[in-house]
Amino acid sequence: MTDNYEQPVGGSQPNIAGSFSDAEATAVFTPFDVAQPMDQSIDDGDAVKANHRKRHVWPWIVLGVVVVLGAGLGGGFWFFQSHALPGTTLWGNPMMGRSQSQIAATIDDTVNNTTVPVSYDGKTAKISFKDLGLSVDSDALASEVVNAKRGDAFWQRYAFWVKKDVTTAPANAGAAVSDTLNQKLGVNEVKPVDAAVQLNGDQTGFDVVAGAQGEGADVAPVADAAVKSVQSLGSYEPKTVNVSLKATNPVVTDDIANQARSTLDTLLQNPVAIKVQDHQIAAINAPALAAAMSINANENAKLTDGQTRNGYVVFDAGKLQQYYNDAIKANLKTDHEDREVIVNNDGDELQVIKEGHDGVTLADGTDSNVGQQAVEALAKGNGAVTLDGTVDPMQTKATKRHVVVDLSDRLVHVYENDQEIKTFHASVGQDNNRTTGVCQGDLCTPTGDFKVWLKYPTQDMSGNVTLSDGSVSHWSVKGVGDVNYFSKDGCAIHRIAKSSFTSDATIANMNNISHGCVGIGWDVSDWFYDWCLNGTTVHVQL
Repeated sequence: MTDNYEQPVGGSQPNIAGSFSDAEATAVFTPFDVAQPMDQSIDDGDAVKANHRKRHVWPWIVLGVVVVLGAGLGGGFWFFQSHALPGTTLWGNPMMGRSQSQIAATIDDTVNNTTVPVSYDGKTAKISFKDLGLSVDSDALASEVVNAKRGDAFWQRYAFWVKKDVTTAPANAGAAVSDTLNQKLGVNEVKPVDAAVQLNGDQTGFDVVAGAQGEGADVAPVADAAVKSVQSLGSYEPKTVNVSLKATNPVVTDDIANQARSTLDTLLQNPVAIKVQDHQIAAINAPALAAAMSINANENAKLTDGQTRNGYVVFDAGKLQQYYNDAIKANLKTDHEDREVIVNNDGDELQVIKEGHDGVTLADGTDSNVGQQAVEALAKGNGAVTLDGTVDPMQTKATKRHVVVDLSDRLVHVYENDQEIKTFHASVGQDNNRTTGVCQGDLCTPTGDFKVWLKYPTQDMSGNVTLSDGSVSHWSVKGVGDVNYFSKDGCAIHRIAKSSFTSDATIANMNNISHGCVGIGWDVSDWFYDWCLNGTTVHVQL
């Protein structure tokens, strides 16, 4: 069928020629916004198309919602990487959405604006946080707030109903000082004396020097009010504190000093090493710690640049760098010198003859930051500072000393590096058989392995021992020389206890006369005493 029509001017309905009736033409071309009779419907094909269009629209709407939500969630996730998470509070104050710098600034502003009104004997004053000698490490607190909840499960981090309150105290009120308080109120104080930690006599560790109480204004309630105000972030306004006089404790108490010494002792047990490559050339020892450390009773005090903290102990990088320059670097040598020591048969060091040193060559500028690197390791409690350079390592030359007492031959054999260098005759326990050395009574020299543990150049010896038959054996000898105790029950190698000079050769023909000791000649005992160091191993055999 052919449809012929002409386009009317002005958008009027076209003339329809063909097989359509007037009613059909009207049904086809009537616009959709014209109300249709109830008994007239849209062509089924058009209805299908309309429904099809609807089904295509809804997925786009859903996708749009998802995109918007995803963008919001992604933006929130990105935002909270550097801001306090939902549900995070500081001392009960909401912090959600604040950056670390914003939180630190809020704390600093509060600290700077905190004052406590005080009154004493008709005088009034206002005491600031600074007047109390207190400071707040706002950066550390702000970091703690921003990082709160980050270790929680993922869904908990962003759940505002899951709360995490940072309760770390802004400052230790017990560390407040009363100097300014006494001054402003006109109080004549007797200042307390802080306890101290100092190097011990041999400079291998630390001793605590006790503090002493004073008398003056009681600073404790003033400090408590100031800390409370800071923790409220300014919403709590302190009321006037009526100050009283009392015995005042030092800021650094004996307990704080003892805790500081414990920290230092722990650092000495596993000292921070200074290495070139993998070779240790020095360590942060007790004098180095003493040069760089101070005690701060306020564990939350704000540190200055170059400072670190381990408990109550604060380390200063500049001071440690100076110690390194003066006491460590200045003593480094480019050529090595071997270490020489004396050891016993077990390898224990008995004496250092020469300390020796490595040969060390450092790369230019490699140690310019030793102090800072070292105090960072001290704050953690372990670690090492590694420098660029080369090392010509020293060797350790050990001389081994050992003694063998033969009860059957009644001889003392002296060994050095497993070579016998001296042999002495001996008189041993009177109940040791003179030929076999076997013990045949109560007064014998014991067999076994021992170490010299106590020495006297001269000693008065006396004592009593109850024998198996019930009788008592007694002895009392004045001025026994060159005494080297090897058994914990009192047996020693010493100059034979005779009233007059008795030579090594004379002892060869003597009987056993001691209560268990090993007596040697007067002409050899001085040499043996000097040679036999504390810790020398002694083997007694039949």
